[in-house]
Order: sequence, then C-alpha cells, then structure tokens
Amino acid sequence: MNKCEECGKKLGILQAYNHPALGKKHTVCCNCFDKVSESLQKWTDFILPYADFFQKSNKDKNFDFNLKNISYSFIKLQKIFTNIL
Repeated sequence: MNKCEECGKKLGILQAYNHPALGKKHTVCCNCFDKVSESLQKWTDFILPYADFFQKSNKDKNFDFNLKNISYSFIKLQKIFTNIL
C-alpha cells in the first residue's frame, strides 16, 4: 500500500497516480493529482513568457569563450609570475 505524498491517504493499486512534479517514485491520490497538475499549469503559464529572456540577453552580449585565448592568457600570466619570483 502506498501513501499519497500530499495528503497522506492510503492508496490501493488502482488509486495511485504518479506525482506530476516528483515522478514515478512518488504517488498521489486523484484529488491531489488534480491540485498539483493545476498548480504546475499555473506555474508554467507564469514562467513561459520569460523562458527565452536569458538566452536572448546572452546572445546579444556575445559571451563567446575562446579556449585558446583563455589558455594563452594563463600561459602569459605564468611566465610573468615565474620571472618575478
């Protein structure tokens, strides 16, 4: 017998639903499944307009990391410090 993750109600085999957010290992009853699904839908509707905000802002700023330039800078710093010491 499983227990509902939300309300703690004991569930039979056919009464258990997979938790929409937590996955297969967590079960919920029918009423809690509806509540959690509705809550997730509201959250999705709230977040969806802002989904591409950070991706667009990073593309505009051209944050391209070139590994050769970074490694060259470290090698240059290493030579400077070895000459000082």
